[in-house]
Parts: sequence; structure tokens; C-alpha cells
Amino acid sequence: MAKKAKSKYILVRMVSEAGTGCSFNVKRLRLQDKLVMLSYDRFVKQKVLFKEQKKICSV
Repeated sequence: MAKKAKSKYILVRMVSEAGTGCSFNVKRLRLQDKLVMLSYDRFVKQKVLFKEQKKICSV
């Protein structure tokens, strides 16, 4: 039997660098570098830096 092909995308968890514990999930390409983005943190009510914490699953 042939092995299954790896998926093109993965689901990752983005966590706020403000230390509030705010997080969300985002889909990215498997071969892409780790994500770092500005997004709205609902606890401090402003845009803060979010960094990729861990892979959740393949999509």
C-alpha cells in the first residue's frame, strides 16, 4: 500500500504576545515560515503581535 500524501495546509494556533492568553486558529501553507502577525486582542482592546505557538492538525 502506498503512503498517504502530506496535506498542503496545516492549522496552527496564534497566541498574543501581550500575555493576555488571547488566541485563534489560522490555516497556513505547510512549507511557509512560522507566522507572526498583527491582530486585534479583545482583552486589551488594541492591535498586538501574535506568534504561532503550535501545529493543531493537517487540513
